[in-house]
Amino acid sequence: MTRGFSVSLRRRELLLGTLPLRFHIAPFRRLSTYSWAVRLSVVRHAVCALAFSGVLTSQAAPGSAPLLGTVVSAHGRWCDQSQPPCTPLWKMYTVHQDSKLIRRPPFNADDSVTIRSRWGSSVTFACADPRELGCKDPLDLSRLIVATPGGNNVITALFDAIAELAADHPKVYEAFREAILPVRGAGGLSDGVAQLTDQGLRLDRILQKVAGGNLLLELCPLNDREEANCPDPPSPVNYAWNAAKPLPYPAKDVHPGMYRLYECDDSTGAVRRTRESADVLMAEGSKFQMQSEEFQKVVDATKDWDASDSTAPALRRAYLYTLSRK
Repeated sequence: MTRGFSVSLRRRELLLGTLPLRFHIAPFRRLSTYSWAVRLSVVRHAVCALAFSGVLTSQAAPGSAPLLGTVVSAHGRWCDQSQPPCTPLWKMYTVHQDSKLIRRPPFNADDSVTIRSRWGSSVTFACADPRELGCKDPLDLSRLIVATPGGNNVITALFDAIAELAADHPKVYEAFREAILPVRGAGGLSDGVAQLTDQGLRLDRILQKVAGGNLLLELCPLNDREEANCPDPPSPVNYAWNAAKPLPYPAKDVHPGMYRLYECDDSTGAVRRTRESADVLMAEGSKFQMQSEEFQKVVDATKDWDASDSTAPALRRAYLYTLSRK
């Protein structure tokens, strides 16, 4: 007797990619054209769901696995074997659950990698540590995972934003990483959110660590690649800063968005930009309040990292950039 088939599907499992497409053989029944069309449509949607979930793809997209953290420092030669041929590790390199971090020769006794986990802890994998077994195999990244999540939601939100930025805008993320390298001075300009009003800019939080007095400040807009578009030569504004009675900073042709504020110097007769700078998100009204509070929460949650983690300011700056996109 002629036999046919019907399709048994569980939609939820298929969408999650946990159940392969299965066919159930059943006795053939004469079906109308409409019934066959319906069944073929079900099969078509099932195959699309499988393709979407990754069951029918041969390899997951790079960085598609959950983010576990970012590299703080690496001593020795290290790379990620999951990204062929083997991508070298650098500061702020995003470490995912499927990453395979290995070291390459020449080997040294003090070879190590320090990673800031997405839950906030700093974890060092030292090859001299007996539990690392000489780092002969890929590092055991399960040490980064918190067994009972639910700690600081601000920190996990920070790393969610970092993961999205690194995946969707890798060149912008690279710009933040490169900003770690130059010595930017130890002065008081602070990254943050400034309020844009009809009277001018409220730079209170940006200048909160700066001693009072006359400052030469120049504001330059940032493009989508995190590059400052500044005039040549510099054209700073002479601004009298008093933390007790702050005056609005003149805001000619300033709009909501990202800017870089430079402190300038004219002691030699010619005006020049110094290394003192801060990235500033300009915002108006209720949006200023929301974005300012969100960024301040991240600053408060990560400020203790700065003493031993040179990537912390860059991570916060990257988060400020993602806030500007909201």
